[in-house]
Amino acid sequence: MHATFLLLAQRKKKAMGKVQILAVLTMDGCHSSELYGKAYEDLRLDRCDIDKIRENALYHVTPDYSISMLDEWRKDNTNICYLAEATPDNSDYINGLLRMRVVDEIILYTVPFISGTGRHFFKSALPEARWTLSSQKSYSNGVYRSIYTRMETMK
Repeated sequence: MHATFLLLAQRKKKAMGKVQILAVLTMDGCHSSELYGKAYEDLRLDRCDIDKIRENALYHVTPDYSISMLDEWRKDNTNICYLAEATPDNSDYINGLLRMRVVDEIILYTVPFISGTGRHFFKSALPEARWTLSSQKSYSNGVYRSIYTRMETMK
């Protein structure tokens, strides 16, 4: 009976949707509108599997998506991947997703630049959360990709 419960729990976990955040950041944790053009031209981020991540998402989340509805949709018994791509214009929304604990995975691309100015990706007043590094990869152009998965909190 115990084994059956574990199997059902594993199936339910596998069938849950996933909300991902994709962010391209400088080494000092900033993202800015100037970064994207320069990074794509100089570093060729298209060669760093970033397009594959975008293609794997069924829905590309924007601030038009209600955070509470997104949380409900990801709990449905589906394997749907929702991707929110962080930009300077939607950083408040992205941080809202983090505050409401809707995010299951954070994909960070770190580019070898120090911005010195710009908006920081993580804002203050975020709740404490534990994340585990599930994947990392470095590319020949100096870009580094880290994928973090949120650890389940014990209640």
